[in-house]
Amino acid sequence: MGSQAGQPGMEYRYHHVTREILIRDTAFRGGPQPGEAMPPFELLTTQDRCVQKSDFVGQRPLLLTCTSITCPMAATMGPGLRRLHAGFGDRVDFVTLYVREAHPGEHYPQPETDAQKLAHARAYQELECFPWPVAVDNADGDLHRVLNPHPNAAYLMDTTGKVAFRALASNDERVLREGLEALVTGRPLPIGEREPVIIPMLKAVGVMREVLERAGPQAKEDIRRELPGLYPLLCLAAIFRPLPPLARGIVALAAVAVGVMAPAAWLARRFGNWS
Repeated sequence: MGSQAGQPGMEYRYHHVTREILIRDTAFRGGPQPGEAMPPFELLTTQDRCVQKSDFVGQRPLLLTCTSITCPMAATMGPGLRRLHAGFGDRVDFVTLYVREAHPGEHYPQPETDAQKLAHARAYQELECFPWPVAVDNADGDLHRVLNPHPNAAYLMDTTGKVAFRALASNDERVLREGLEALVTGRPLPIGEREPVIIPMLKAVGVMREVLERAGPQAKEDIRRELPGLYPLLCLAAIFRPLPPLARGIVALAAVAVGVMAPAAWLARRFGNWS
């Protein structure tokens, strides 16, 4: 198995999520920065076509978004990306890159072969039905590792083949819109990068339980083991499923806060006169 670039001692094709992996996914740690060249790539799509960097250089900018069928943040990026595609698709090409499984489980284990990864990507495309290509990295994640392997990062490449903008989460529509608007209106390049985590994570919390169930029991057990305080929040968010993902996450977090604060307030009133 290949080890991650910039993450010594960690396997790229991990089979269990660990606390260390989750922490590393909260910030960029290497990879091409804005102003640097986008790595070359030549990838197969779920439609058995080839997509490569040279298709876009000198032609149109490219928005590349990372995904997997077991990624909670990726599970919430579809509506926002479709709106962005409707607004910018006539000036910017969109490609979604299928990378390693964020939360591997029995139903969607970490792919060991290119064919297995392609099958996962096709299941994902059938679920999302994106009108743009879903390209598939190889099993060792050659492109993903060079990019710095975050599960849901986005990279905006300009027509010279350089990274103009990158964002940590492709499910943050506002941030991606800022980057796209800056590029198409001709603002000076590079644009920069964004690493907001609160909104993307609250969206992920809203759908995480159902995504983990899709992945398999092992994926749920990994979260119970590594982040025992988080799992009850995921279960609570699932109760509010009719709400949009962000609202589910916010309501669940608020409910937990009220549940903690209410006993504390009662104790303060009950014993507040003690000296």
